[in-house]
Amino acid sequence: MPHSSPEATVTRSALVLYGTETGNAQDVAYELSQCLQRFHFVTASRELDATALVDLLHHDVVVFAISTTGQGDFPLNARKFWSSLLRKKLTSVSLECVKYGIVGLCDSSYPKFNLAARKLHKRLQQLGAEPLVDLCEADEQGEEGTEGAFLAWLPLFQEQVLARFPFQNGQAPIPSGQKLPSRWNLTEALQTSTVNGSFSKNGAGSATAVISNTSPEASFSVVLEQNERITSRKHWQDVRLLKLRAAHPIHYMPGDALAIRPQNGPEDVEQLIDLLGWHYAADIQIKLQDNTTSPGADQIFDSALAGKKIFTLRELLTEYLDINAIPRRSFFAKISHFTNDEMQKERALEFTDPQYLDEYFDYATRPRRSILEVLQEFHTVKIPWQEAINIFPIMRPRQFSVASGGSLKAGGQMFELLVAIVKYRTVIKRIREGVCTRYLARIPQGTKLQVVLHTEGRFHNHPLPSDRPHLLIGGGTGIAPLRSVIYEKLAVSDDKAQTTLVFGCRNAQADYFFGSEWSDLEQREGTHLRVIAAFSRDQTSKVYIQDRIRQNAAVVRQILENPKSMIIVCGSSGAMPKAVREALKDVLASVTTDSEAEQAIAHLERTARYKQETW
Repeated sequence: MPHSSPEATVTRSALVLYGTETGNAQDVAYELSQCLQRFHFVTASRELDATALVDLLHHDVVVFAISTTGQGDFPLNARKFWSSLLRKKLTSVSLECVKYGIVGLCDSSYPKFNLAARKLHKRLQQLGAEPLVDLCEADEQGEEGTEGAFLAWLPLFQEQVLARFPFQNGQAPIPSGQKLPSRWNLTEALQTSTVNGSFSKNGAGSATAVISNTSPEASFSVVLEQNERITSRKHWQDVRLLKLRAAHPIHYMPGDALAIRPQNGPEDVEQLIDLLGWHYAADIQIKLQDNTTSPGADQIFDSALAGKKIFTLRELLTEYLDINAIPRRSFFAKISHFTNDEMQKERALEFTDPQYLDEYFDYATRPRRSILEVLQEFHTVKIPWQEAINIFPIMRPRQFSVASGGSLKAGGQMFELLVAIVKYRTVIKRIREGVCTRYLARIPQGTKLQVVLHTEGRFHNHPLPSDRPHLLIGGGTGIAPLRSVIYEKLAVSDDKAQTTLVFGCRNAQADYFFGSEWSDLEQREGTHLRVIAAFSRDQTSKVYIQDRIRQNAAVVRQILENPKSMIIVCGSSGAMPKAVREALKDVLASVTTDSEAEQAIAHLERTARYKQETW
């Protein structure tokens, strides 16, 4: 049980837990863990689903960093823990000894902003836990991103921690300039062969290499059968249609996604090895070593390395560490310990200082400068290869909504993905490419991949209701999951319900994805498909999705008023979802009041008949 009085406290302990999809909450957890270690807490950090509820009772302070995904959902690695909190046998005093703090991370363009954090906060209090400070609700859409809210909340949290657990016997915080002991490091292995996977020596990956991307239990193998550009060569954006075939049928439904872990390019890996002087160690057998002796220490790498025990440094940099990520503030704190150049040390630490948050954004976030580019500029930083696992973020899988359904699934063995290859020029005139999409653009037909099916964004259970009208609204590659719905409905023999697709893109000739399919299906008898297209650049005045919704108000209103209808919005998480929701409200408000229209839309959201899948 936690110690409540400073006199009785010999060793103070803290547990930092995170639930994340993209790594943002994990980075917040790292910063919280570092903060508590500097206050002389013995600190353990792990994923929420790697934690038993009873573990909370054995720490003086528990801190949660939790992202909200989908329709106000918990991240995949936090759902088991959340279910454990909902057990009926728990009482109002089950967690009365627990003192906690919560940092929620979300995007305010989502209708259920930070709902996971709010639900966690409420449930912990129902079980008797005591919040040390109010819930932090960080917003990715804020002027300073999630950093602004978190950095404003952190001093309040620190103040309350020290008020409850003051320093003893002349203790003082460990200075920020002093490096804390590494909990993990890499060490040379005695073994001479790799296990649990095969890799090419240069890390490039061959057409027949099996590319591990997660734990073997959750993954399955697919072969890339098609990697075709479907936009014109004259169009500014390269969009690919990927067809992947599984060895055996896999049940999936509209809204499901495939997760693929990318690889860094061999040229980038070689550049980093050269930059840091790691050639002598690049291809020797190494392993991960845990330096902790306390139970329940960090488990960050357990799932990320997919059970792999022995590897080379080159393999680690190619497949498991994201050397092209945009560096977070914590990265600059880490590298500051590995330079003797006072000017570069001072500059790195400046980017970690909350009062210089704008400078950090101007240097790293806005120009989307990569870690590799940062190390080229901070050329005096020389990281020991043994510390690589502590410095570089883990390469996380990227999810792509499945674009196939019905007959396109080929009995569950075929998956189709619509992938926009990310490539653009930044404000500092440098070309940027998405790590995963660059990787996918390069791999040839016949490449074998390990993928994971994610079903948390699923629109329907199986089978699809045959009498449910659908209003499908999407822009750009957001058409992918909507196409899955359309073909899945076509496979229902008795389906008589109307499907209305409102799709927006730039040009009818450039990026009207699957346009010929829609034309054919509209004309085919018994398909009940209506398509309303918005081509924003094909006329003098721009026409967007929300404009076409208002122009077709009578059709849209009939769908909204049908008690069985479902509305699904997919695409970019920027302005589009808000503009669409406002347009739908206007359609209803034209025959009622604004208040009643808002209530009607909110009712659709509450009853899961208005789904939004944006990214």
